[in-house]
Amino acid sequence: MQTAAQTVILGSPAVLGAEDGPFSLPLSDGTSVVCERVVRRVPGARLVCSGRWQGRAIYAKIFIGPRAERHAARDRRGVRWLQERGIDTPALLYEAQLPDGAGWVLLFEAIEDSCNAEEYLASLAGDAQARLRLMETLVRVVARHHQAGVRQTDLYLKNFLIQGERVYTLDGDGIRAGRGPLGPRRSLRNLALLLSKFDVEEDVHLPQLLQVYAEVRGWQTDARMLRRLEEAVWRHRYQVAQEYAMRKVLRTCTDVRVEQRWDRFLAVARAHDGPELRALLDRPDDWLERPACRRLKTGNTCTIGVVTAGARRIVIKRYNVKGFWHGLKIALRRSRAVRSWCNAHLLRMYGIATARPLAVLERRFGPLRRQAYFFAEWVDGPAADELFADASVADEVRREVAERLAKLLHKLYLLGIEHGDLKADNLKIVDRGAWLLDLDALRQYRHARSGRYRRRHARDLRRFLQNWQDAPPVRALLESALRRVYGPDPVLRRAGLSIIEEKVSTT
Repeated sequence: MQTAAQTVILGSPAVLGAEDGPFSLPLSDGTSVVCERVVRRVPGARLVCSGRWQGRAIYAKIFIGPRAERHAARDRRGVRWLQERGIDTPALLYEAQLPDGAGWVLLFEAIEDSCNAEEYLASLAGDAQARLRLMETLVRVVARHHQAGVRQTDLYLKNFLIQGERVYTLDGDGIRAGRGPLGPRRSLRNLALLLSKFDVEEDVHLPQLLQVYAEVRGWQTDARMLRRLEEAVWRHRYQVAQEYAMRKVLRTCTDVRVEQRWDRFLAVARAHDGPELRALLDRPDDWLERPACRRLKTGNTCTIGVVTAGARRIVIKRYNVKGFWHGLKIALRRSRAVRSWCNAHLLRMYGIATARPLAVLERRFGPLRRQAYFFAEWVDGPAADELFADASVADEVRREVAERLAKLLHKLYLLGIEHGDLKADNLKIVDRGAWLLDLDALRQYRHARSGRYRRRHARDLRRFLQNWQDAPPVRALLESALRRVYGPDPVLRRAGLSIIEEKVSTT
Protein backbone atom coordinates (compact mmCIF):
# COMPACT_ATOMS: atom_id res chain seq x y z
CA MET A 1 0.00 0.00 0.00
CA GLN A 2 1.40 3.38 -0.97
CA THR A 3 2.09 5.74 1.91
CA ALA A 4 0.17 9.00 1.75
CA ALA A 5 2.37 12.03 1.22
CA GLN A 6 2.37 14.49 4.10
CA THR A 7 2.07 18.16 3.18
CA VAL A 8 4.99 20.02 4.72
CA ILE A 9 6.48 23.46 4.92
CA LEU A 10 10.10 23.93 3.96
CA GLY A 11 11.47 24.04 7.48
CA SER A 12 9.78 20.82 8.57
CA PRO A 13 11.80 17.71 9.50
CA ALA A 14 10.78 15.92 6.30
CA VAL A 15 12.46 18.51 4.13
CA LEU A 16 15.45 19.07 6.37
CA GLY A 17 16.22 15.37 6.22
CA ALA A 18 15.02 13.85 9.49
CA GLU A 19 12.52 11.70 7.57
CA ASP A 20 12.83 9.88 4.27
CA GLY A 21 9.11 9.23 3.68
CA PRO A 22 7.06 10.86 0.91
CA PHE A 23 5.94 14.44 1.39
CA SER A 24 4.08 17.07 -0.63
CA LEU A 25 5.57 20.53 -1.06
CA PRO A 26 3.30 23.47 -2.02
CA LEU A 27 4.62 25.65 -4.86
CA SER A 28 4.14 29.35 -5.59
CA ASP A 29 1.81 28.73 -8.56
CA GLY A 30 -0.69 26.86 -6.37
CA THR A 31 0.40 23.37 -7.46
CA SER A 32 2.28 20.88 -5.32
CA VAL A 33 5.18 18.54 -5.97
CA VAL A 34 5.08 15.12 -4.34
CA CYS A 35 8.57 14.02 -3.32
CA GLU A 36 8.48 10.22 -3.18
CA ARG A 37 12.12 9.39 -2.48
CA VAL A 38 15.10 11.36 -1.22
CA VAL A 39 17.96 10.87 -3.68
CA ARG A 40 20.52 13.14 -2.07
CA ARG A 41 20.72 15.49 0.88
CA VAL A 42 23.22 18.14 1.85
CA PRO A 43 22.13 19.10 5.39
CA GLY A 44 21.14 22.73 5.68
CA ALA A 45 21.67 23.38 1.97
CA ARG A 46 19.98 21.08 -0.53
CA LEU A 47 17.61 18.16 -0.95
CA VAL A 48 17.16 16.20 -4.20
CA CYS A 49 14.03 14.05 -4.58
CA SER A 50 12.34 11.96 -7.21
CA GLY A 51 8.58 12.43 -7.43
CA ARG A 52 5.65 13.72 -9.46
CA TRP A 53 4.32 17.11 -10.48
CA GLN A 54 1.18 17.72 -12.55
CA GLY A 55 1.02 14.05 -13.46
CA ARG A 56 4.57 13.71 -14.76
CA ALA A 57 7.70 12.15 -13.27
CA ILE A 58 10.23 14.73 -12.13
CA TYR A 59 13.32 15.33 -10.07
CA ALA A 60 13.10 18.19 -7.59
CA LYS A 61 16.05 20.17 -6.30
CA ILE A 62 15.10 22.03 -3.14
CA PHE A 63 17.58 24.69 -2.01
CA ILE A 64 17.47 25.95 1.56
CA GLY A 65 19.62 28.06 3.83
CA PRO A 66 21.14 31.54 3.41
CA ARG A 67 22.66 30.73 0.00
CA ALA A 68 19.57 29.04 -1.46
CA GLU A 69 18.88 31.73 -4.07
CA ARG A 70 22.51 31.86 -5.18
CA HIS A 71 22.79 28.09 -5.57
CA ALA A 72 19.47 27.83 -7.42
CA ALA A 73 20.56 30.61 -9.79
CA ARG A 74 23.88 28.86 -10.42
CA ASP A 75 22.09 25.60 -11.21
CA ARG A 76 19.72 27.37 -13.64
CA ARG A 77 22.63 29.13 -15.30
CA GLY A 78 24.53 25.86 -15.76
CA VAL A 79 21.51 24.21 -17.38
CA ARG A 80 21.15 27.16 -19.73
CA TRP A 81 24.82 26.97 -20.73
CA LEU A 82 24.45 23.26 -21.56
CA GLN A 83 21.32 23.89 -23.63
CA GLU A 84 22.88 26.82 -25.51
CA ARG A 85 25.82 24.62 -26.53
CA GLY A 86 23.66 21.73 -27.70
CA ILE A 87 24.61 19.39 -24.85
CA ASP A 88 21.85 16.99 -23.80
CA THR A 89 20.47 17.73 -20.34
CA PRO A 90 17.02 17.16 -18.75
CA ALA A 91 14.60 20.03 -19.34
CA LEU A 92 14.00 22.51 -16.53
CA LEU A 93 10.20 22.49 -16.10
CA TYR A 94 9.67 24.86 -13.19
CA GLU A 95 11.67 27.28 -11.08
CA ALA A 96 10.50 29.54 -8.27
CA GLN A 97 10.94 30.67 -4.73
CA LEU A 98 8.81 28.65 -2.33
CA PRO A 99 5.66 30.27 -0.89
CA ASP A 100 7.07 30.64 2.62
CA GLY A 101 10.19 32.35 1.22
CA ALA A 102 12.46 29.84 2.96
CA GLY A 103 14.00 28.40 -0.18
CA TRP A 104 13.94 27.76 -3.92
CA VAL A 105 12.90 24.77 -5.99
CA LEU A 106 13.84 23.59 -9.49
CA LEU A 107 11.87 20.79 -11.17
CA PHE A 108 13.50 18.76 -13.94
CA GLU A 109 12.00 16.19 -16.28
CA ALA A 110 12.75 12.57 -15.37
CA ILE A 111 14.33 10.77 -18.33
CA GLU A 112 12.46 7.51 -18.90
CA ASP A 113 14.22 4.17 -19.36
CA SER A 114 17.53 5.54 -18.18
CA CYS A 115 20.07 4.97 -15.44
CA ASN A 116 23.07 6.92 -14.31
CA ALA A 117 26.51 5.95 -15.58
CA GLU A 118 27.59 4.59 -12.20
CA GLU A 119 24.70 2.11 -12.13
CA TYR A 120 25.24 1.22 -15.78
CA LEU A 121 28.95 0.60 -15.25
CA ALA A 122 28.18 -1.64 -12.25
CA SER A 123 25.79 -3.67 -14.42
CA LEU A 124 28.70 -4.42 -16.78
CA ALA A 125 30.82 -6.14 -14.13
CA GLY A 126 32.80 -8.91 -15.77
CA ASP A 127 32.38 -7.50 -19.30
CA ALA A 128 35.65 -5.64 -19.80
CA GLN A 129 34.94 -4.66 -23.41
CA ALA A 130 31.51 -3.21 -22.61
CA ARG A 131 32.99 -1.24 -19.72
CA LEU A 132 35.70 0.12 -22.00
CA ARG A 133 33.09 1.18 -24.58
CA LEU A 134 31.17 3.07 -21.89
CA MET A 135 34.37 4.74 -20.72
CA GLU A 136 35.12 5.82 -24.30
CA THR A 137 31.58 7.17 -24.69
CA LEU A 138 31.86 9.29 -21.56
CA VAL A 139 35.31 10.53 -22.57
CA ARG A 140 33.87 11.70 -25.90
CA VAL A 141 31.04 13.49 -24.08
CA VAL A 142 33.52 15.31 -21.85
CA ALA A 143 35.70 16.14 -24.86
CA ARG A 144 32.67 17.76 -26.52
CA HIS A 145 32.03 19.68 -23.29
CA HIS A 146 35.56 21.04 -23.39
CA GLN A 147 35.40 21.85 -27.09
CA ALA A 148 32.23 23.84 -26.36
CA GLY A 149 33.95 25.71 -23.52
CA VAL A 150 32.09 23.84 -20.76
CA ARG A 151 33.73 22.35 -17.68
CA GLN A 152 31.84 20.17 -15.18
CA THR A 153 33.45 20.65 -11.78
CA ASP A 154 31.43 17.86 -10.13
CA LEU A 155 32.38 15.05 -12.51
CA TYR A 156 30.80 12.03 -10.84
CA LEU A 157 29.46 9.14 -12.89
CA LYS A 158 26.06 9.77 -11.29
CA ASN A 159 25.99 13.09 -13.13
CA PHE A 160 25.65 11.32 -16.48
CA LEU A 161 22.40 9.65 -17.47
CA ILE A 162 22.45 6.84 -20.03
CA GLN A 163 19.38 6.34 -22.23
CA GLY A 164 20.24 3.91 -25.01
CA GLU A 165 22.90 5.62 -27.12
CA ARG A 166 22.14 9.03 -25.63
CA VAL A 167 24.04 10.55 -22.70
CA TYR A 168 22.54 13.37 -20.62
CA THR A 169 24.66 15.68 -18.49
CA LEU A 170 23.23 16.48 -15.06
CA ASP A 171 23.87 19.01 -12.29
CA GLY A 172 23.91 22.54 -13.65
CA ASP A 173 25.34 23.72 -10.33
CA GLY A 174 28.72 22.24 -11.24
CA ILE A 175 28.85 23.67 -14.78
CA ARG A 176 31.29 26.44 -15.65
CA ALA A 177 31.52 27.97 -19.12
CA GLY A 178 34.02 30.15 -20.96
CA ARG A 179 34.10 31.98 -24.26
CA GLY A 180 36.07 29.38 -26.16
CA PRO A 181 37.36 25.81 -25.95
CA LEU A 182 39.21 24.80 -22.80
CA GLY A 183 42.99 24.87 -22.97
CA PRO A 184 45.13 21.73 -22.58
CA ARG A 185 45.98 22.16 -18.89
CA ARG A 186 42.40 22.66 -17.68
CA SER A 187 41.13 20.02 -20.09
CA LEU A 188 43.48 17.31 -18.82
CA ARG A 189 42.73 18.13 -15.18
CA ASN A 190 39.00 17.86 -15.82
CA LEU A 191 39.37 14.68 -17.89
CA ALA A 192 41.43 13.18 -15.06
CA LEU A 193 38.58 13.95 -12.67
CA LEU A 194 36.29 11.74 -14.78
CA LEU A 195 38.83 8.95 -15.26
CA SER A 196 39.57 8.81 -11.54
CA LYS A 197 36.01 7.54 -11.01
CA PHE A 198 36.78 4.29 -12.85
CA ASP A 199 38.39 1.29 -11.23
CA VAL A 200 42.13 1.59 -10.67
CA GLU A 201 42.60 -1.71 -12.54
CA GLU A 202 41.23 0.03 -15.63
CA ASP A 203 44.02 2.61 -15.61
CA VAL A 204 45.72 0.36 -18.17
CA HIS A 205 43.29 1.94 -20.66
CA LEU A 206 44.46 5.51 -19.98
CA PRO A 207 46.63 5.72 -23.15
CA GLN A 208 43.70 4.55 -25.29
CA LEU A 209 41.22 6.87 -23.56
CA LEU A 210 43.55 9.84 -23.95
CA GLN A 211 43.75 9.06 -27.66
CA VAL A 212 39.93 8.94 -27.89
CA TYR A 213 39.75 12.33 -26.18
CA ALA A 214 42.47 13.83 -28.38
CA GLU A 215 40.71 12.73 -31.58
CA VAL A 216 37.59 14.70 -30.60
CA ARG A 217 39.71 17.75 -29.75
CA GLY A 218 41.95 17.43 -32.81
CA TRP A 219 45.07 17.11 -30.66
CA GLN A 220 48.29 15.13 -30.92
CA THR A 221 49.25 13.16 -27.81
CA ASP A 222 52.72 12.47 -26.41
CA ALA A 223 54.33 10.72 -23.45
CA ARG A 224 54.44 13.93 -21.40
CA MET A 225 50.70 14.49 -21.81
CA LEU A 226 49.99 10.89 -20.77
CA ARG A 227 52.23 11.20 -17.72
CA ARG A 228 50.46 14.39 -16.62
CA LEU A 229 47.10 12.67 -17.06
CA GLU A 230 48.17 9.63 -15.03
CA GLU A 231 49.44 11.82 -12.19
CA ALA A 232 46.24 13.86 -12.15
CA VAL A 233 44.05 10.73 -12.14
CA TRP A 234 45.90 9.37 -9.10
CA ARG A 235 45.73 12.71 -7.29
CA HIS A 236 41.98 13.10 -7.85
CA ARG A 237 41.24 9.50 -6.88
CA TYR A 238 43.22 9.78 -3.66
CA GLN A 239 41.78 13.16 -2.64
CA VAL A 240 38.15 12.21 -3.27
CA ALA A 241 38.49 8.90 -1.42
CA GLN A 242 40.18 10.52 1.55
CA GLU A 243 37.59 13.29 1.76
CA TYR A 244 34.70 10.82 1.71
CA ALA A 245 36.07 7.99 3.83
CA MET A 246 38.11 9.94 6.36
CA ARG A 247 35.88 12.97 6.83
CA LYS A 248 32.45 12.86 5.19
CA VAL A 249 31.27 9.62 6.84
CA LEU A 250 31.98 11.24 10.22
CA ARG A 251 29.30 13.88 9.69
CA THR A 252 25.64 13.76 8.68
CA CYS A 253 25.35 13.24 4.93
CA THR A 254 23.34 11.24 2.40
CA ASP A 255 24.80 7.91 3.57
CA VAL A 256 25.34 8.52 7.28
CA ARG A 257 23.41 9.92 10.23
CA VAL A 258 25.62 11.34 13.00
CA GLU A 259 24.50 12.00 16.59
CA GLN A 260 26.90 13.71 18.95
CA ARG A 261 26.56 14.45 22.68
CA TRP A 262 29.05 15.31 25.39
CA ASP A 263 29.19 11.64 26.42
CA ARG A 264 29.16 9.88 23.05
CA PHE A 265 29.70 10.06 19.30
CA LEU A 266 27.54 7.86 17.06
CA ALA A 267 27.56 7.43 13.27
CA VAL A 268 24.98 5.09 11.69
CA ALA A 269 24.54 3.95 8.09
CA ARG A 270 21.19 5.45 7.05
CA ALA A 271 20.27 2.52 4.82
CA HIS A 272 20.49 0.09 7.77
CA ASP A 273 19.27 2.24 10.64
CA GLY A 274 16.26 0.83 12.48
CA PRO A 275 14.85 -0.31 15.84
CA GLU A 276 16.84 -3.57 15.97
CA LEU A 277 20.16 -1.85 15.33
CA ARG A 278 19.29 0.97 17.75
CA ALA A 279 18.57 -1.52 20.52
CA LEU A 280 22.05 -2.94 19.99
CA LEU A 281 23.69 0.49 19.90
CA ASP A 282 22.04 1.53 23.17
CA ARG A 283 23.51 -1.38 25.19
CA PRO A 284 26.35 -3.07 23.26
CA ASP A 285 28.05 -4.42 26.41
CA ASP A 286 24.87 -6.22 27.44
CA TRP A 287 24.63 -7.84 24.01
CA LEU A 288 28.24 -9.03 24.26
CA GLU A 289 27.46 -10.71 27.60
CA ARG A 290 24.33 -12.52 26.41
CA PRO A 291 24.50 -16.34 26.22
CA ALA A 292 23.44 -16.14 22.56
CA CYS A 293 26.48 -14.03 21.69
CA ARG A 294 29.15 -16.03 19.87
CA ARG A 295 32.48 -14.81 21.19
CA LEU A 296 35.20 -14.67 18.55
CA LYS A 297 37.81 -12.99 20.73
CA THR A 298 38.18 -11.96 24.36
CA GLY A 299 41.32 -10.01 25.12
CA ASN A 300 42.79 -6.95 26.75
CA THR A 301 42.90 -5.03 23.47
CA CYS A 302 39.49 -5.86 22.06
CA THR A 303 36.43 -8.05 22.51
CA ILE A 304 34.62 -9.41 19.45
CA GLY A 305 31.24 -11.10 19.36
CA VAL A 306 28.56 -12.03 16.84
CA VAL A 307 24.93 -11.37 17.77
CA THR A 308 21.59 -11.58 15.99
CA ALA A 309 19.49 -8.41 15.90
CA GLY A 310 16.25 -8.92 14.01
CA ALA A 311 17.09 -10.80 10.83
CA ARG A 312 20.70 -9.60 10.72
CA ARG A 313 23.85 -11.11 12.20
CA ILE A 314 26.11 -8.34 13.44
CA VAL A 315 29.72 -8.32 14.58
CA ILE A 316 30.43 -6.11 17.60
CA LYS A 317 34.06 -5.17 18.03
CA ARG A 318 34.71 -3.39 21.32
CA TYR A 319 38.08 -1.69 21.71
CA ASN A 320 38.96 -1.86 25.39
CA VAL A 321 40.81 0.61 27.59
CA LYS A 322 43.60 -1.46 29.15
CA GLY A 323 44.46 0.92 31.96
CA PHE A 324 45.10 4.51 32.98
CA TRP A 325 48.08 5.16 30.74
CA HIS A 326 46.49 3.44 27.76
CA GLY A 327 43.33 5.49 28.36
CA LEU A 328 45.41 8.66 28.44
CA LYS A 329 47.14 7.66 25.21
CA ILE A 330 43.91 7.11 23.27
CA ALA A 331 41.88 9.95 24.81
CA LEU A 332 42.67 12.53 22.13
CA ARG A 333 43.30 10.20 19.18
CA ARG A 334 40.92 8.92 16.56
CA SER A 335 39.81 5.56 17.94
CA ARG A 336 40.53 2.26 16.22
CA ALA A 337 36.76 1.79 15.90
CA VAL A 338 36.49 5.01 13.91
CA ARG A 339 39.49 3.98 11.81
CA SER A 340 37.73 0.68 11.04
CA TRP A 341 34.55 2.58 10.10
CA CYS A 342 36.44 4.97 7.82
CA ASN A 343 38.55 2.23 6.23
CA ALA A 344 35.50 0.08 5.54
CA HIS A 345 33.99 2.98 3.61
CA LEU A 346 37.30 3.52 1.82
CA LEU A 347 37.47 -0.08 0.61
CA ARG A 348 33.82 -0.18 -0.42
CA MET A 349 34.29 3.07 -2.33
CA TYR A 350 37.09 1.35 -4.26
CA GLY A 351 34.95 -1.73 -4.91
CA ILE A 352 36.88 -3.97 -2.52
CA ALA A 353 34.71 -6.48 -0.67
CA THR A 354 34.62 -6.01 3.09
CA ALA A 355 32.03 -6.35 5.84
CA ARG A 356 29.29 -3.74 5.50
CA PRO A 357 29.85 -1.03 8.15
CA LEU A 358 26.67 -0.41 10.14
CA ALA A 359 27.71 1.97 12.92
CA VAL A 360 30.53 3.27 15.06
CA LEU A 361 30.16 4.39 18.68
CA GLU A 362 32.64 6.23 20.88
CA ARG A 363 32.01 6.77 24.58
CA ARG A 364 33.36 10.18 25.48
CA PHE A 365 33.80 12.62 28.32
CA GLY A 366 33.69 15.92 26.47
CA PRO A 367 36.61 15.81 24.00
CA LEU A 368 38.17 12.74 25.66
CA ARG A 369 37.58 9.33 24.08
CA ARG A 370 37.03 6.20 26.12
CA GLN A 371 35.69 2.84 24.94
CA ALA A 372 34.81 2.55 21.26
CA TYR A 373 32.70 0.06 19.28
CA PHE A 374 32.55 -0.87 15.61
CA PHE A 375 29.46 -2.66 14.25
CA ALA A 376 29.49 -4.51 10.92
CA GLU A 377 27.51 -7.19 9.13
CA TRP A 378 28.72 -10.73 9.65
CA VAL A 379 30.46 -12.19 6.60
CA ASP A 380 29.49 -15.83 6.26
CA GLY A 381 32.26 -17.85 4.68
CA PRO A 382 35.43 -19.78 5.50
CA ALA A 383 38.74 -18.09 6.15
CA ALA A 384 41.25 -18.52 3.33
CA ASP A 385 43.32 -21.11 5.21
CA GLU A 386 40.20 -23.13 6.05
CA LEU A 387 39.19 -23.31 2.41
CA PHE A 388 42.60 -24.49 1.21
CA ALA A 389 42.81 -27.01 4.07
CA ASP A 390 39.50 -28.59 3.04
CA ALA A 391 40.36 -31.67 0.98
CA SER A 392 36.88 -31.73 -0.56
CA VAL A 393 37.46 -28.42 -2.38
CA ALA A 394 38.10 -29.06 -6.08
CA ASP A 395 41.37 -27.98 -7.72
CA GLU A 396 39.46 -25.70 -10.08
CA VAL A 397 37.95 -23.85 -7.10
CA ARG A 398 41.37 -23.60 -5.44
CA ARG A 399 42.88 -22.06 -8.56
CA GLU A 400 40.06 -19.55 -8.90
CA VAL A 401 40.25 -18.52 -5.25
CA ALA A 402 44.04 -18.15 -5.52
CA GLU A 403 43.54 -15.89 -8.55
CA ARG A 404 40.94 -13.78 -6.70
CA LEU A 405 43.24 -13.40 -3.71
CA ALA A 406 46.11 -12.32 -5.97
CA LYS A 407 43.87 -9.77 -7.70
CA LEU A 408 42.74 -8.38 -4.35
CA LEU A 409 46.34 -7.91 -3.23
CA HIS A 410 47.29 -6.35 -6.56
CA LYS A 411 44.41 -3.90 -6.33
CA LEU A 412 45.57 -2.87 -2.86
CA TYR A 413 49.02 -2.39 -4.40
CA LEU A 414 47.72 -0.18 -7.22
CA LEU A 415 45.80 1.92 -4.68
CA GLY A 416 48.73 2.32 -2.31
CA ILE A 417 46.90 0.57 0.53
CA GLU A 418 48.69 -1.30 3.33
CA HIS A 419 46.61 -3.71 5.40
CA GLY A 420 49.14 -4.40 8.13
CA ASP A 421 47.95 -7.84 9.25
CA LEU A 422 47.20 -10.19 6.36
CA LYS A 423 46.71 -13.34 8.40
CA ALA A 424 44.34 -15.86 6.87
CA ASP A 425 41.56 -15.10 9.39
CA ASN A 426 41.31 -11.62 7.89
CA LEU A 427 40.62 -13.01 4.42
CA LYS A 428 37.24 -14.68 4.01
CA ILE A 429 36.07 -16.49 0.91
CA VAL A 430 32.48 -15.88 -0.22
CA ASP A 431 31.27 -17.35 -3.54
CA ARG A 432 34.95 -17.84 -4.46
CA GLY A 433 35.59 -14.11 -3.97
CA ALA A 434 37.98 -12.65 -1.38
CA TRP A 435 36.73 -10.37 1.40
CA LEU A 436 39.14 -8.28 3.48
CA LEU A 437 38.47 -7.86 7.22
CA ASP A 438 40.06 -6.31 10.34
CA LEU A 439 40.75 -2.83 9.01
CA ASP A 440 41.87 -0.81 12.01
CA ALA A 441 45.54 -0.86 10.94
CA LEU A 442 44.83 -0.28 7.24
CA ARG A 443 46.11 2.92 5.64
CA GLN A 444 46.43 4.44 2.18
CA TYR A 445 49.66 6.14 1.15
CA ARG A 446 49.65 9.40 -0.76
CA HIS A 447 52.40 8.14 -3.07
CA ALA A 448 51.61 4.61 -4.20
CA ARG A 449 54.89 4.18 -6.07
CA SER A 450 57.20 5.39 -3.33
CA GLY A 451 59.93 3.08 -2.08
CA ARG A 452 58.40 3.26 1.38
CA TYR A 453 55.04 1.96 0.20
CA ARG A 454 56.61 -0.78 -1.92
CA ARG A 455 58.45 -2.04 1.17
CA ARG A 456 55.20 -2.00 3.14
CA HIS A 457 53.36 -3.90 0.42
CA ALA A 458 56.15 -6.47 0.20
CA ARG A 459 55.74 -6.95 3.95
CA ASP A 460 51.99 -7.49 3.45
CA LEU A 461 52.76 -10.10 0.78
CA ARG A 462 55.25 -11.89 3.04
CA ARG A 463 52.71 -11.99 5.87
CA PHE A 464 50.08 -13.30 3.46
CA LEU A 465 52.29 -16.14 2.21
CA GLN A 466 53.42 -16.96 5.75
CA ASN A 467 49.92 -18.36 6.36
CA TRP A 468 50.90 -21.36 4.22
CA GLN A 469 54.54 -21.87 5.19
CA ASP A 470 53.60 -25.36 6.37
CA ALA A 471 51.54 -26.10 3.23
CA PRO A 472 54.03 -25.88 0.31
CA PRO A 473 51.53 -26.91 -2.41
CA VAL A 474 49.09 -24.15 -1.43
CA ARG A 475 51.87 -21.59 -1.14
CA ALA A 476 53.15 -22.56 -4.59
CA LEU A 477 49.63 -22.17 -6.01
CA LEU A 478 49.33 -18.68 -4.50
CA GLU A 479 52.81 -17.66 -5.66
CA SER A 480 51.93 -18.74 -9.18
CA ALA A 481 48.74 -16.64 -9.07
CA LEU A 482 50.69 -13.63 -7.79
CA ARG A 483 53.19 -13.92 -10.67
CA ARG A 484 50.40 -14.01 -13.25
CA VAL A 485 48.61 -10.98 -11.78
CA TYR A 486 51.62 -8.81 -10.88
CA GLY A 487 53.69 -9.69 -13.93
CA PRO A 488 57.38 -8.76 -13.68
CA ASP A 489 56.86 -6.14 -10.96
CA PRO A 490 59.96 -6.13 -8.69
CA VAL A 491 57.80 -5.87 -5.56
CA LEU A 492 57.47 -9.67 -5.77
CA ARG A 493 61.25 -10.01 -5.37
CA ARG A 494 61.04 -7.81 -2.29
CA ALA A 495 58.43 -10.22 -0.92
CA GLY A 496 60.84 -13.13 -1.40
CA LEU A 497 59.07 -14.99 -4.19
CA SER A 498 61.26 -17.41 -6.10
CA ILE A 499 62.09 -16.43 -9.67
CA ILE A 500 61.53 -19.84 -11.27
CA GLU A 501 58.11 -21.35 -10.85
CA GLU A 502 57.98 -25.01 -9.94
CA LYS A 503 55.05 -27.27 -10.76
CA VAL A 504 53.55 -28.81 -7.67
CA SER A 505 50.29 -30.43 -6.70
CA THR A 506 47.57 -28.09 -5.41
CA THR A 507 46.31 -30.53 -2.81
